[in-house]
Amino acid sequence: MNADRLGFAVALARKAGQLAQEMRAQAGGLDYTIKAPEDYATNADYAVEALIRERIAQTYPEDGVLGEEEGLKGRLDGCWIVDPIDGTTNFSRGMDDWGISIAYFNGTEFELGVIFAPDKDLMASGQIGRGAFVNGLPVDFARVHPDQVRLVSIGYSDRAPMHEYTDRIARIREAGMDHRRHGAATIGFLGVLSGWFDAYYESVLNIWDAAAGLAMVKAAGGVIQHGPIDAFVQGPVHVLAHNGRIPDIGQIVSPVRAQAAE
Repeated sequence: MNADRLGFAVALARKAGQLAQEMRAQAGGLDYTIKAPEDYATNADYAVEALIRERIAQTYPEDGVLGEEEGLKGRLDGCWIVDPIDGTTNFSRGMDDWGISIAYFNGTEFELGVIFAPDKDLMASGQIGRGAFVNGLPVDFARVHPDQVRLVSIGYSDRAPMHEYTDRIARIREAGMDHRRHGAATIGFLGVLSGWFDAYYESVLNIWDAAAGLAMVKAAGGVIQHGPIDAFVQGPVHVLAHNGRIPDIGQIVSPVRAQAAE
């Protein structure tokens, strides 16, 4: 383990966020590339990932990089996992619910993660064995007040049936809780770390959307669940991260998966 990797990732995320904001503010606006129905990237997505890959290659040339736009290059068992701009739709339309996500996978676990939400000026960082922080303040899940309304952040993908999503909302409401959806997994994870939400769940999520958030929630003493790593690097899996304050949260968000795990 190289302890300097976390500081490197924090500085890199800030630089990446600055580049994304500058490109969005250009007079000519952003260029768009359609990757699939309802899935597109901007020239800022590609430029930010290129910047991150360049800096990693300069500083840690032995490490691999798995990014949303360019895939895996190099080794996986010592690999940076990058989403250059998570929440591209929000970003491109001027909303602040988007983030830069950078994680390091050591071959066994997501060792460290950084999420930077530039428009919110929020930086979350964490490393296994060192805790997690939001804007320099330590994450402490014990501070959650027991009488507060429980909030679950959920994601949606058209790769899963709509009825599964609406059924999930119904179960959350029936359990006396409420939900939020932001269109960016990074904001869901950042919300759990910041105390806005008790949990984040998405049934079909890519590894670059989740790796940093999972690393930080675990580092803060929270609970994480996800599909097998070998499947995760190949395609989307289910992801749950929570502060440990909601009994049976797995059963509430996904009873089929909870029963299968028993």
